[in-house]
Amino acid sequence: MKRFLFLLLVVVVLFGYLGTVIDRDPGYVLITYRDYSLQTSFWIMLGLIAAFSAGVYCLLRLWRLFMRSGSMVQGWRADRAETRANELSQKGFTLLAEGEFERARKFLDSGIKGDSSDGINYLAAARAANDAGDDESRETYLRLAEESDSKLGRARSVVTAELALMRGDPEGALIALESVKSNPHVAFLTRRALLKKGDWREILKRLPELKKAGAAEGLEREAAIRGLSYWKDDNGALNELFKSLSADTRQDTSVISAYTLNLSDRAHAEPVLRAAIKKSWQSELLALYGMADDATLVYRIKQADKWLRQHPDDAALHYCLGCLHLAAGDHNLAKQFLGRSQALGFDANAKLAEAHAALGEFQRAYEVSR
Repeated sequence: MKRFLFLLLVVVVLFGYLGTVIDRDPGYVLITYRDYSLQTSFWIMLGLIAAFSAGVYCLLRLWRLFMRSGSMVQGWRADRAETRANELSQKGFTLLAEGEFERARKFLDSGIKGDSSDGINYLAAARAANDAGDDESRETYLRLAEESDSKLGRARSVVTAELALMRGDPEGALIALESVKSNPHVAFLTRRALLKKGDWREILKRLPELKKAGAAEGLEREAAIRGLSYWKDDNGALNELFKSLSADTRQDTSVISAYTLNLSDRAHAEPVLRAAIKKSWQSELLALYGMADDATLVYRIKQADKWLRQHPDDAALHYCLGCLHLAAGDHNLAKQFLGRSQALGFDANAKLAEAHAALGEFQRAYEVSR
């Protein structure tokens, strides 16, 4: 407030001083042109010149504003259209997340602005069409996405693979990912597609590239189990496949089980099982060791007896010995081991009933098997 009063005082003083100067000497200006003349005081002429200059300045400003008004209106309209398109797109993305696929497509279509940013809308619309079961529209949207922005080629391939997996088409997913540079997400999609397709040969073939991307955990194991089941009773192929696996996978109990159970000649499994049991004492491996062939039966009994000295109360080991003696025809000893195994908590009912039946104890066999 003080500052305003000070400025007002300065203005009053200046105008007072100017009035005094004008009153003392108003000056004289004469302008003649042919028969016309204009005479006035110097200060009035100075005021006219100032007013004329201000008028010209205002006219120039108005002209510039008029010239710019068209582009300003167009810019405002463009901004408004873009804002509206963004709102529609946002609504479309929300509906897509909520599972309203048909409504999502309508909003996403309405949110298309006609420039390179439309590619994201097209990709989202492709997801909506896929979930709605409209295959033709899905492919159209995917094509339009890449046409609107050539930089979306990789994104289109990844989305194509994701949609293929969603509808149960692993082959289509793998084809879409063929030309895409690998990254953790691409590797994860490749892994899912390979497992869904179930081609154990292709899994083993692509294992190195998936290992580099950190997406191979458990994959070799799955492929090995499927491959070992595929080569059932073909001992040569089974041995070749088993030897080709990594050391960690060969030590996996499920893989060893698949290898053992699919062999027609289980003599090949004895050294594998023995080494695995020494490395990891597991009930499942001991039960498999009890599935002897004629060639290794005597050796397996001797080996199991050695283990019994170290593990006298192991239920699985008693089961293993019971199975081995049952195969050797020593039914009384088999009954003892199997009975002990059952008492220690192992499920030996089926083999124990078999031992009773071999000894003619059919009533007891019936009671045990129930």
